[in-house]
Amino acid sequence: MTGQNGHGFTKDNMLQLSEVKGEPEWVRERRQQAWEAWENIPMPTMKDEEWRRTDISKIDFNRFRPFNNSNGHQFESVDQLPDATRSLVTASDEEAARGGFLVQGDSRVRLTELSEELREQGVIFMGLEQAVEEHPDLVKEYLFTKVMQPNYSKFAALNGAFWSGGAFLYVPRGVEVEVPVQAFFSVTEPELAIFQHNLIVLEENASAQFVEAFQSENQEYETLNNGITEIFLNDNSRLNFTSVQNWGKNVYDLSNKRAHLGRDAKITWIVSTFGGKLTKNHIDSVCEGEGSEAKAMGLYFLDGAQHLDVGVLLKLNNPHTFADSLYKGALKNKSRSIFQGLIKIEKEAQYVNAFLENKNLLLTKGARADSIPVLEIRADEVKASHGATVGRIDENQMYYLMSRGLSREQAQRIIVAGFFEDVIRHIGAQSTKDMILQLIEQKIRS
Repeated sequence: MTGQNGHGFTKDNMLQLSEVKGEPEWVRERRQQAWEAWENIPMPTMKDEEWRRTDISKIDFNRFRPFNNSNGHQFESVDQLPDATRSLVTASDEEAARGGFLVQGDSRVRLTELSEELREQGVIFMGLEQAVEEHPDLVKEYLFTKVMQPNYSKFAALNGAFWSGGAFLYVPRGVEVEVPVQAFFSVTEPELAIFQHNLIVLEENASAQFVEAFQSENQEYETLNNGITEIFLNDNSRLNFTSVQNWGKNVYDLSNKRAHLGRDAKITWIVSTFGGKLTKNHIDSVCEGEGSEAKAMGLYFLDGAQHLDVGVLLKLNNPHTFADSLYKGALKNKSRSIFQGLIKIEKEAQYVNAFLENKNLLLTKGARADSIPVLEIRADEVKASHGATVGRIDENQMYYLMSRGLSREQAQRIIVAGFFEDVIRHIGAQSTKDMILQLIEQKIRS
């Protein structure tokens, strides 16, 4: 096949996509297994508890093209990138402080870079399709096997059938990647669905920082992002994962991120959401190994008619594990957020600590925040708690700041920035902090 696929998520389009990529048989088999799961799993409706507050019945999935093979080209250097993407990449600290980066435009990875120092230590960072060609045994071991399977959900299956692009990060045993590796994703084609699939594997005693950023301009036509991130952390490995989503307000974002933690492994998620028309995503942490720790932190700032439904799962399977989640949101106009958090402690998981909290700040009368934190505990010797708040800015705080010469907008900016501070301070890369602070300020002024 040349050119681009037709509209709709069909088996023919899936097979054409695999043919275009010239994939090995084992990849085609996994795509077909995912396609079967997509066909067999019912489409979620508002009758399902998990989807009761998010209506996707008006999304016409047949209008989207699952892949575009003809648009765009490979870039040889950062200087050739489009202005908006280049500004993101070059803003990510000085080049010497960046371990590597990947740029994906629409359906394809356009440019990758990895520092020579990390390459010499055995670190692999490249597009997932390139990794299938150059490191097939490694990818085959982990892709849709140990962390997530296509039957995990309807939209995980859709990604499994149509994935294209995404980053592959592998850190060998004992290697510590102290500078961030970053992946930047954008979409420009109207009515295109993109299916990036990130796969991250850290061996024993390894560590890394991974940053992903999503960006697109507001367009007239709707677009779909259906991404997946699979993370496998072997014993005593550590990962700091930061995500910045700033899609245009024509984008539907239905994504899943899931991590499997070995003994004494640690992960810190910082997931931020600013864009999108309707966003429904999951961030799951499975503390399988004894002594493992998962921190799931996030922030969101919504305006207009944006709709965000975020699910957080902290699953503790063995003793002496720890999980902590803090999500904070600010909402304006007629935007709405739903936070569904679940701490699940299995019978064998004695002597564990787990905490779940969601706080929301309503900046206008039309905004709405629903918070549903849940504990599911089967063990006896545990410490677990949850909490949720929804409120407005304290007018006494506004009065205090304005009485010292600040405008109402300036006072609001200070209060909102302070509200998010206990999430932002966990971000390792200063450039990522700056990016998020700038997006917060843009939302305040909008």
